[in-house]
Amino acid sequence: MKCLSSVLSASLFMLFIDSVNATDFDQFQTPDFDATSVVENSETEDTPWKNQFKFSTGINDQNNIIINRLSWRPQWQGLQDEYTYWSIDAKLRVYDQQDMQFDSSQELDYDLNILSLYLQKTYTKSSLKAGYQTLALGYMDLLTVSNIFTPQDFSEPLFIDPEDSKIGQPIINWSWYSEKRQIDLYINLYPAENRYPVSNLEQILTDFLGTNNFTLNDGLPDAGSEPEVLIKIQSQNDKHEYQWIIASLLQNDPNLKPVSLSIPVIFTTEYPRYEMLAGAYSYTKGNHQLKTEASYKNGLKPIDAGNLTIHETALALGWEYNANGNYTLTIESVKTWREIPGQSAGLIAEDIIETDLDQTVASFRKNFLNETVSLTILFGNINPGDINITSLAISYTPVDDLIFELIATEIDSDDNQYNIFTSSTLVSGSYHW
Repeated sequence: MKCLSSVLSASLFMLFIDSVNATDFDQFQTPDFDATSVVENSETEDTPWKNQFKFSTGINDQNNIIINRLSWRPQWQGLQDEYTYWSIDAKLRVYDQQDMQFDSSQELDYDLNILSLYLQKTYTKSSLKAGYQTLALGYMDLLTVSNIFTPQDFSEPLFIDPEDSKIGQPIINWSWYSEKRQIDLYINLYPAENRYPVSNLEQILTDFLGTNNFTLNDGLPDAGSEPEVLIKIQSQNDKHEYQWIIASLLQNDPNLKPVSLSIPVIFTTEYPRYEMLAGAYSYTKGNHQLKTEASYKNGLKPIDAGNLTIHETALALGWEYNANGNYTLTIESVKTWREIPGQSAGLIAEDIIETDLDQTVASFRKNFLNETVSLTILFGNINPGDINITSLAISYTPVDDLIFELIATEIDSDDNQYNIFTSSTLVSGSYHW
């Protein structure tokens, strides 16, 4: 089980790296509600609309084209009245036939990811927000154990801007806040609408089985039939910040359930429900930030555990140093313990099968030449398997609104048992207006 867990973890990273090829150095951020700034911006800007047009192409270590796509990202934000706020943020991508995401059954293949399309109504000590939105939990940036309410698009740059790679979900959010405390209730009405793409699961399963002689059906639940519910309590005291989270969720990455073992084997995806308790803490002093997260999840059925139900406990530690905007250094590590009750594994109830997973990531970011050049370097390691990830990203802005990017990534393993090596290179250009 350890072997399969590591292979799948590496496969996820490889999918991410093969699609780090689809990296976006988007300069936009989903806006927080701030009536003052919106009013001030509306007075100085001709239009509240922002747009990005981008072309990306990339190759792997066999010099095969794996990325060839165009994308358009429109954004809009504005006030309907003093207490009502609208936000729109979406990504439309069109794939060339050489792109690894291209569906060969289609003449024209494209997808639309809505990050935000919501209306927010603000009251004296509360607010109500409804529509497509993303949610950030905890304080970790690169590795997290609690920030899983809205899934991530693995064709986005997780290490460049983790929150910008989130997939918007249809959420109703009620918030109550005081001077030092905020309570949030989130209800996700259709959590499986745009989860982990089945095409990626097909690639993982093909790599693991060594064959594509199987059929994979996506068993998404009906809209509204399996809502997710999450409650977050956040407080702040001087340099200390805390979060407490309780939730009933569906897995972002589905489990595979065999329907027929005859050739070709037929699998269907299922999105098991589980419960999560989590806590997060952040301490900031000067240029330093210390952060930690802990979570307990009950009822998981991860893909590498077959149809077995597990309990998972995870602890994350992180440190970030911001040299007054000159550069940023981040180091984060996660230790995960999984327990499979013996009864679930067909053994006597007292028997427990234990597995664990260690992940460590370090990143360095720096701007040069009056911020016309941006450099990001990332190093990662996964155990078991001693799998190493190295990534270099360079962004160049010769004139306002025009950005060029180069991203190179390599994955290998020092453990001969895994025999992993893959690399990829992406170049892209984008225009903002």
